Amino acid sequence: MITYLKVRNLAIVEEFAVEPGPGLNVLTGETGAGKSLLIDSIEFLRGARSSTEMIRAGAEKMTAEAVFHLPSTAGEPLEALGIDVDRGDGGPIELIVKREIAGNGRGRVLINGSPLSVRELGESMNAIVEIHGQHESHNRVAGQGYRELLDEYGDHGSLLGSVGEAHREWRSAAEEFRALADAQRDRTLRLDLLRYQIDEIGAAKLAPAEEEGLRAERSMLANARQLAEATSGAFALVDDDENSALAQLARALHLVQPLANEIADIGAIAAELEDAVYRLQETSRGLSRLSDSVRHDPERLEEIEDRLVTIERLKKKYGGAVDAVLAYLETIQQEFERLSDYEANIDKLQRIEEQRFTTWRKTAESLSTARKKAAKKFETAIQSELNDLAMERTTVKVVVDAAEPARDHAAAHGLDRIEILIAPNRGEEPKAMQRIASGGELSRIQLAIAAALFKSSRNAAAATLVFDEIDAGIGGRVAEVVGRKLQELAAGNQVICVTHLPQIASFGSTHFFVWKEDAAGHTRARIRRLDSDEERVNEIARMLGGESIPASALLHARELLDGARSPAARSRR
Repeated sequence: MITYLKVRNLAIVEEFAVEPGPGLNVLTGETGAGKSLLIDSIEFLRGARSSTEMIRAGAEKMTAEAVFHLPSTAGEPLEALGIDVDRGDGGPIELIVKREIAGNGRGRVLINGSPLSVRELGESMNAIVEIHGQHESHNRVAGQGYRELLDEYGDHGSLLGSVGEAHREWRSAAEEFRALADAQRDRTLRLDLLRYQIDEIGAAKLAPAEEEGLRAERSMLANARQLAEATSGAFALVDDDENSALAQLARALHLVQPLANEIADIGAIAAELEDAVYRLQETSRGLSRLSDSVRHDPERLEEIEDRLVTIERLKKKYGGAVDAVLAYLETIQQEFERLSDYEANIDKLQRIEEQRFTTWRKTAESLSTARKKAAKKFETAIQSELNDLAMERTTVKVVVDAAEPARDHAAAHGLDRIEILIAPNRGEEPKAMQRIASGGELSRIQLAIAAALFKSSRNAAAATLVFDEIDAGIGGRVAEVVGRKLQELAAGNQVICVTHLPQIASFGSTHFFVWKEDAAGHTRARIRRLDSDEERVNEIARMLGGESIPASALLHARELLDGARSPAARSRR
C-alpha cells in the first residue's frame, strides 16, 4: 500500500503531500479543484507517458515520490529488475519511488535509489498499483484490453509465454524460408557471379605472407647492378688486397700483441683490435655472400611485377588486404554451396517452418481452450459482482472467438479475440456494453469487472486499487451499493477513490479534501485530511447541499456516516 505520496509542480499543484491509510481513501472537493491531479501523480509514478506540459507554470521541473509498504512476496520480481530490496526479517518491504521531468524534457526514475528506465518502472509497478478510470470502460479496464483481463483472471501467464516463444521461433523460421525462396528469383545470376569470383580468387592462389616476400625480392632485382657494384667494391676495401682494412687491423694487432700481457692498457687495446678483426671478418663474409647472390634477371622481375599487380587488383575488389580477400573467398564459397544445394535447403527450411507453425498452433489452441474455460468462471464472477451493485437484471457474457489457426492469423498472444457483452435487461441479446449501457451502468460494470479480477489476482495482496471518478452517472441507492462494493474491496487492501458522491465518500476510512485558492496572483490546489467527524460531516453535507448547508443536510450527512460504519448496514444488500 501507499503510505506517503508527495508531488511538486504538477499543473496547479505547487505541492501535495498526503499519507493514505489502509482501507478506503476518498478524495472529495469541488469540480476542477485538482482531485484527479493526485491520481495523475500516481499514474506518473506507475510509468505513464509524461509531458513538459504537466509542469506548473514558472517551475523548472515536476517531481512525484511515494513510499510503498509491500508484502515480502513482492520482493522477487523487483530484485529481478535490479532494484535493491531490503527483506529484513521477512516483514513488509519498503519501496521508495521517485520520478521527475524537467522543462527540457529530460526525466529521471529512482526506486530505492536505483536508477531505472520508464519501461522498467512500469514493469515494477504493474503488480503494485492498479488504476481504474472513468474513460476506460470501452474495451479496457485498468489500462488492459479484454484479452489481457481474461488472461490475468485465468492466470495464463505460463501459457502466454509458451505461445509467444513458439510464435517467435516460427517467425524466425518463416523469415529464413521466405528469404531463401525470394532468393530463387535471382539465384542463377547470383550463382554465376559467385562462381566467377571464386574462380578469380582461387586461381590466384594467394598466400597470407606472399606479398611481403615478393616486394623484398623485387627490390633486390630492380637494384641488381648497383647492388653488385656496391658489394664487390666494399669487399675489396675490406678484405681483398694487402692494403685492405682487415690487413691493416691484423698488422696493428701484431704490433701490440707482445706487450698485451705486460701492460694492462695495451692488453685492453689488443682485445679491442682482436674483436674488431673478428667482426670485420664476418662483415667480409656477408659482403662476399651478397655479392655472389646478386643476379640480373629481368624475366623474374617481370614475373614479380605481374604477380603484385594481380594481388593489388584482388585487394581493391575484395577487401583491401590479402587476409580480407581470403576471408571473403570463404564466405562466398559457403553461399555458393548453399545456393547450389538450394532444393535440399529449401525443403529443409520448409519442414522446419511447418513444424514450428504446428507447435505454435497447438500451443495457441491450448491457450484458447484455457481461455474458454476461464471465460465461464469470469462471467460468473462478474455476474456476482453486478448483483451486488444492484444490476441483477443485467446479463454478462465473456466471448472467446478463436480465429482460424492459419498463418495470416498467427500472433504472439494466440488465436482469440475476446469481448465482454452485456444485456442490461433479461431477454435481450448481449451486445458490446459501450453501445447499450448508460454512463452509470458502465461505471458499475467496470467496477464489477475490476472487483472480479482483483479478487482472483495473485497480486491482490500487494496492489493498491485507484478509482478515478468511477461513480460517473450514478446516484441515490446505486451510489450507496457502489460505496459498499468499494468498502468491500478495501477490507483487505488499500483503495483510493476520487468521488463527487456523498454516499460513496461516507464509506471512506480516510477522507481527503481538495480545494483551490489564489495566492500572489496564481491559483494553486491544496489538500488536507479530514480527521474529525465534524469535518467529515460538513464536507459530506456540502456535497449534499452545496455551499449553503441546511441543517437537514448536516443530519443526512451524519446518517450516511453512521450507516457506512454500521455492521448491519454493511451486511445489507
